[in-house]
Amino acid sequence: MKKLTLSFPIIFSFLFCFFLASSSANLSFAERKYYAKINQSEVYFYSQPIDSSDYQLFSIPESYFVLLLDNENQEFYYAQYDDLFGYVKKTQVVAMDGTPSMPYPTLYYRIFDLDGMHMYSSPYLQEQYEVAYIPYLTESIIFYGYAKGDSIPGKSNLWYYSKLDNNEYGYVYSVFCDNLTILENTEVFSIIDNPDFTSANNPQSLSSVAMTFIIIGVSLPCIVVIYLLIKPSLITEKAPKPDKILKKKRHGDYYEFDDSDLN
Repeated sequence: MKKLTLSFPIIFSFLFCFFLASSSANLSFAERKYYAKINQSEVYFYSQPIDSSDYQLFSIPESYFVLLLDNENQEFYYAQYDDLFGYVKKTQVVAMDGTPSMPYPTLYYRIFDLDGMHMYSSPYLQEQYEVAYIPYLTESIIFYGYAKGDSIPGKSNLWYYSKLDNNEYGYVYSVFCDNLTILENTEVFSIIDNPDFTSANNPQSLSSVAMTFIIIGVSLPCIVVIYLLIKPSLITEKAPKPDKILKKKRHGDYYEFDDSDLN
């Protein structure tokens, strides 16, 4: 039981050391982030790296940013916009050296149609595209960007690409919603002509030899700690045993020795 109890701190120390070593190695893989500022109108966020209106989700609000993640495609960057992942055309954005404090607009709106309205998978007023019903005066609908689609005669053809509380994404016809005002983001950074995504997306950029030295460097102190936990004490010494313990016999209220005790 004593050995089992002792094994717990040893196992814990080993796991903790392994975690530290792994974390230290992973620090070398820290991603380099490149944001791109939207400096023109009708810069679309695409669901696929295909230059077709069928894959345009919405136009990103001008003056805000997308986070560029990869440039393997010749025509598109793989990018992140808020909690969405998709693509932007390389000819429409440029990488910048800096991290904006507010890369995406934070906008919410309400529904004013007395009968409520639907969210659609495409900006078309057709039943086949309905994905969710939104009751009258529903609030806190998250706005991402604009899209153009069907319209009621004499009304705008503008739609909002949005998200509901249940994490349903889609298009809402803007005519029956709040009229949104998007404030300009004035943050500006210097332009990077040739962003390098190699170190961010290729873990093999750190050699195996370097990784081994990192792990060993962190692990050695942990091994010493484990050794100190299990090694026998070199300080405490056992008390010497007496050569002979005298036997005592009780006779009434006093003790006396045998002759054998004197040998």
